[in-house]
Amino acid sequence: MSRLLRIVTLAMLTAFAAMPALAQTAPVKPKSPSEIAAADKVAMEKRANCEREARVNKLSYFKRHQFVKGCIRR
Repeated sequence: MSRLLRIVTLAMLTAFAAMPALAQTAPVKPKSPSEIAAADKVAMEKRANCEREARVNKLSYFKRHQFVKGCIRR
C-alpha cells in the first residue's frame, strides 16, 4: 500500500510542478493587416540602419553579416 501511495504522490507532485510551465501565454501577435505592415516597416527600417552602419564601418561581407545580426538583436 505504501508503494502505491508513493507513486500517486510522485505523480501529483510532478503534475503540480509542471503547471507553471504549461500555463505560459503565447506572445501577442499583430492581428490586423495594418499592424502587421507597421511591424514589418519598423523591422525593415532597423535592418536598413544596421546595414548602413556596417557599410560606414567598411566591414567585409562576413563581418558585416555578423554585425547586422547583432545590431538587429539590440
